[in-house]
Amino acid sequence: MRKSSVKRYQDRRVPFSYAFVDLLLPGTLLSMLFAMFGFGDWESEYHWMAALSGVFFATCIGIQGGYSRYNERAFAKKLEVTFKTWFLNVFFLLVLLFFYLSNLQFDRWVVSAWVIITPFFVMFTKVMIQRYSRGFSQAKIQVAVLGRHYEFNELEYAMLEFQGVELTYFSLNDSDDIERSILKLSPDYLLLNLEAPATGKLIKELTHLDLKGIRLIVLHRFMEAFLRKCYIPYDGEDLSYLEKIRSYNTKNYLFKRSIDWLAVVGIGLLCSPLIVYAVLKIRSQSPGSILFRQCRVGLGGKNFVALKFRSMHEDAHFDPYTQKEDPRIFPFGNVMRKFRIDELPQLWNVLRGEMHLVGPRTEWDILVEGYEKEIPYYHERHLVRPGISGWAQVCYPYGANLEDARQKLMYDLYYIKHWSVWLELETILRTVVVVLGRKGH
Repeated sequence: MRKSSVKRYQDRRVPFSYAFVDLLLPGTLLSMLFAMFGFGDWESEYHWMAALSGVFFATCIGIQGGYSRYNERAFAKKLEVTFKTWFLNVFFLLVLLFFYLSNLQFDRWVVSAWVIITPFFVMFTKVMIQRYSRGFSQAKIQVAVLGRHYEFNELEYAMLEFQGVELTYFSLNDSDDIERSILKLSPDYLLLNLEAPATGKLIKELTHLDLKGIRLIVLHRFMEAFLRKCYIPYDGEDLSYLEKIRSYNTKNYLFKRSIDWLAVVGIGLLCSPLIVYAVLKIRSQSPGSILFRQCRVGLGGKNFVALKFRSMHEDAHFDPYTQKEDPRIFPFGNVMRKFRIDELPQLWNVLRGEMHLVGPRTEWDILVEGYEKEIPYYHERHLVRPGISGWAQVCYPYGANLEDARQKLMYDLYYIKHWSVWLELETILRTVVVVLGRKGH
């Protein structure tokens, strides 16, 4: 039984378009930059540099399977492949220049700008191609779903529809010949979503389907590949979870702390006028303390005091969950929540090493105690420090019940399991989009 965790492209023209971009865009950008800012004449050696940069770039990505119909399509993976391959490409060019083109006087400013901006232009172009290709493609990614052990929610259905995924359900009770029914549909994937362990007869039919080219995918792999979240079994019997989810190694932790320090310095300086303005507005609209302090659960389940700008009146009634249009929130408090301004004081928690810039959301210790009783593996999110922003916060809307907490945990565990610098950058970019789109809470 083959395991697949990679989505196929609905149309082969998409990966072909990516190859076309990788082949031509580097040389095109070099010639444009030289035409606008370069000095001297465009020497013949520039032609070689422009041509070879595209050839090397496209070849290296092709070797990594970047143009395969089943290559990885997550934005973080695209960032990783594009930037790593491009800078490897630049290294090849530097070696070539040293041995063969050393007499040519290159315009260093133009070449430096070209090296820096090219991967960004390539990424932007590919994102636009992927975005608009969905509107023109008539084909769907057909997924036959065998069983209804896990019921997808509305948000998950919307995400699958956005990706061009169409689910067709099959039940073991509907037909004695599952093999024939599924072959009639000829799906791209057969999702095993069984309510009970497979019988010998079913395993035989699944083996036949596998041999006939139907790609089999189990539920947790489907969730990670298509929905970018880790499935949490409701019965809590899958003890392999305790092995799969691991904290950052030393190298990754140092990368994260470097990002944290850059964020504290950069955001702190950039937002210092906004911080002063927030202090004045809070004082004018809701007299009392400026900061809201609350005991939150951090690394290893240990408590710490998280800081936020107070967004509710001090005499507001107690309720652990925030509701839409909550009357306890004063006007500027709503503005702060929309744009995440209320979380700026948590930069101090980041500086102290109690939090990261990105990580699982900090949760109130009282709520955590209840979640741990009801949600399997909830404590696994405390393998790492919490963050001001996080993968769950940018992927899932604001929640106010136990099931929402379970869904957010699935995203948190995905973030911990698949952490990389590239997923970190994607989360930061998504956070910016959420804040600018006023989708914060």
